[in-house]
Amino acid sequence: MTSASPDIFSLPISTAAPPAMFHRQNHAVTPQGCSIGAPIQTNNFSNNLTLDDQLCPVWTQPYSLWYAQDPDLDVGLAFNHTTAQQRVFGPDSAANPVQFYFNPPRIKSFVLSGEGFQGNVALRLENHHKMSVMVKIVLGNDENKSLLAPLVQGMGFITAIYNNIVPVVVSPVGVASFTEQVAPPGLTKYRVQLFNQVVWSMYVVGSVSFALRDPNHIVASGIAQGVTVQFCSGESQYYDQTAGCYPVECHTSATLTHNDRCVYSFNYLLQGRSVSQASLVWAFPHHVEAATEETTRAKVALTLDSTTKGPMSAFITSQLSMEEALPVSIGMEPWSAIPGFTGATYSEQALAKIRAAAEKDVAQDVVTMANIDSMYTSGKILDRFAYILYVCHYVLKDSSLTSQLLPKLKQAAEIFSTNHQQFPLAYDETWKGLVSSAEPGADFGNANYNDHHFHYGYHIHAFALIGTVDRDLGGAWTSCVNDYITTMLRDVANPSEADVHFPVSRSFDFFHGHSFAHGIFALGDGKDEESSSEDYHFAYGMKLWAQLVGDANMEARANLMLSILRRSMNMHMLFSDDNTVQPANFIKNKCAGITFENKVDFSTYFGRGSIENEWIHGIHMLPTTPVSSYVRGPTFVKEEWDQILGRIIDRIDDGWRGILMLNYACCNPRAAYAFFAGDSFEQRWLDNGQSLTWCLTYCAGVGGA
Repeated sequence: MTSASPDIFSLPISTAAPPAMFHRQNHAVTPQGCSIGAPIQTNNFSNNLTLDDQLCPVWTQPYSLWYAQDPDLDVGLAFNHTTAQQRVFGPDSAANPVQFYFNPPRIKSFVLSGEGFQGNVALRLENHHKMSVMVKIVLGNDENKSLLAPLVQGMGFITAIYNNIVPVVVSPVGVASFTEQVAPPGLTKYRVQLFNQVVWSMYVVGSVSFALRDPNHIVASGIAQGVTVQFCSGESQYYDQTAGCYPVECHTSATLTHNDRCVYSFNYLLQGRSVSQASLVWAFPHHVEAATEETTRAKVALTLDSTTKGPMSAFITSQLSMEEALPVSIGMEPWSAIPGFTGATYSEQALAKIRAAAEKDVAQDVVTMANIDSMYTSGKILDRFAYILYVCHYVLKDSSLTSQLLPKLKQAAEIFSTNHQQFPLAYDETWKGLVSSAEPGADFGNANYNDHHFHYGYHIHAFALIGTVDRDLGGAWTSCVNDYITTMLRDVANPSEADVHFPVSRSFDFFHGHSFAHGIFALGDGKDEESSSEDYHFAYGMKLWAQLVGDANMEARANLMLSILRRSMNMHMLFSDDNTVQPANFIKNKCAGITFENKVDFSTYFGRGSIENEWIHGIHMLPTTPVSSYVRGPTFVKEEWDQILGRIIDRIDDGWRGILMLNYACCNPRAAYAFFAGDSFEQRWLDNGQSLTWCLTYCAGVGGA
């Protein structure tokens, strides 16, 4: 394996055109307001502005913004900030825990508008990047008459640059008072108090002044040429120190500081000037907790509430840097965070049980079972048998069982690696991505970019296990399937804009600290994700594949994603009793359910469970692998079991029982092993992605027997 680069994001996985086995096609959904050519993000914060009528909000955090286009009102870019006190809890607001909470959407504190905007403008999107995009509102199809608004994750101000337009700021809430304040050199500052008593600060760089024309309109004194208008919630000396400067782009970089530590940074490209010669940016709690010493020194005493991830802290800087310890020691073998665990071991009795299960599992027809019409389900089945193969070769060390399963599993896998499955994958030249050829509503919306990290993560992980066994037996199978897996990795986790065939990091949002699963569907509450475990399963599969092919940069990125996920998810999706980030009346749910940008709903898209919410808990567990205990620590797993799952487990009579019990091994492997090894165990208690072979192996290996 080669050494990692100074910046592990600097080199693309590949820049070659996607392999010819993937048919080229154009997508039925066309990005709105965009020039087709460069890759366009499908699962990130700005995607709503590219869909349908472009009217759904986006969240840069802590602010929300949206295109206001009501013909009876002023048109432009609306924005708002909501506080924790404004959250709506339901359906029974007095319950503890409540089922959901959300932030009131589309409260138009202000609309950045201009004279003549009504019915005479178009919103365009330019300079697309993962963490930023430039909004351009053009007046009368005249490119010289525009409002530019850079949208950047964590930006401290809402910023608009006016060119050849008379700026108008509309407040449908209504302005109670508008007063000019003492301002730093080069700035004009206004204090704006709305009728809802909320105070905003407004800063202007340029030759025009503003006055309150009526309670709903703040109007400039004339045509603006290169005039910058900025808004922020509240008043602070730190706003005065940073106003006039603003980010227009943000890019992620990361450097290994040791073999097992990594510093990752958000690098803000700034324009304008400020007293501090820097801008103000906002960071989530999981950023603050991991911040480097240098970044911590840039933190100031100013906070604003985010929508779903607690209070955000302000930093005066052009770079946020965080340091994480990497899970370099976690490999293919069972692993546990339980104190005292030193490595997987197996008693002779456990090995006999595992062997008996493996003999039955190996005899199954994996080719027929895997050759189905779903990338997601086929991936789970391939992964299930890949783990059986791992056990046969590395745990049982049984060459007979390995030689029986390996050819069958290769045959099943090659149906997909040659793209001959029932619905082959295609390369979409519109958005730039690898999608199913099934109709958009099939396979959980894969064709519309839903869940790619879930679907492809199972395939990547399965192929990594198969390839590792084959390599250790002297084979070269990995080279035969490399194009297939590499293209999947580029689709989901391309690290570099040098690869023009895929967007950067389609699924994983380094700012939020987790992936978003929802693709090109406009959603009023923004992007979402409901399976934290399948998120880190993708990163884990990526890590194992990188180890197999010797890609040090990819392995480091995967380890970094896992370490960020561990920190972020234990604040925002998995709730120990001592969680202080989520609302106190929500954490007793123990897991988030579905996390949107603007709400959290203790539910799933497919139901709640036939007994008592077991589907909601289970979708945050599957599949249980060596990395599960790294994210779902034993304290949290025990709390969830003692408070909720332990009292319902005996009433669950389907595959969700196996999911919950295998997860229980993360805190009580003996009890979990006894369940799977018991004489009363029933096969119907296994999910279609589980095998008894792996369940016994994992539980025994981490201390169950």
